[in-house]
Amino acid sequence: MEYARLTKEQFEALHKEFSSFLAAQSIDKKKWSLIKSENPDLTNQKLDTFSDIVWNDVLDKIKYLEHRNDQLLFLFKCLDHKIDLILIKQTKDCPSFFEEDHKNWLIKNIKDDRVSVFQSSRDFGPGFKKEIFKLIKKGAVAVDGIIYDELKSFLSK
Repeated sequence: MEYARLTKEQFEALHKEFSSFLAAQSIDKKKWSLIKSENPDLTNQKLDTFSDIVWNDVLDKIKYLEHRNDQLLFLFKCLDHKIDLILIKQTKDCPSFFEEDHKNWLIKNIKDDRVSVFQSSRDFGPGFKKEIFKLIKKGAVAVDGIIYDELKSFLSK
């Protein structure tokens, strides 16, 4: 298995897709019940294979990720086996990155000594999707990329 097995809730949400996956392998409901009761290794193999298929599909679609806490904002752009990062670090006396108006505060105070901005880029080659998966496991979430693109544009001026 490349990533992680889907949770019970995820399998339930993807019930139709999993049924189609099994059907493509000539496994109907009756045969699947038999496999589950008599062959736990094959059961685990099918669950893991389907999980990897789902994760690969999801990871292929992710273009931007974000991870934040009160003082750190990690913005990732994921394209062509490469991940670009904008990291904003601020001191504790700055407004939290969770506050609604933080974006406006940050734009006005980006040059403030309490704010540090770092930019980086790294090519991951064939391990690209595994790196995205690791970021998700650490708490990053897929986003629309608006904040990344606006900040990138602002920083390049």
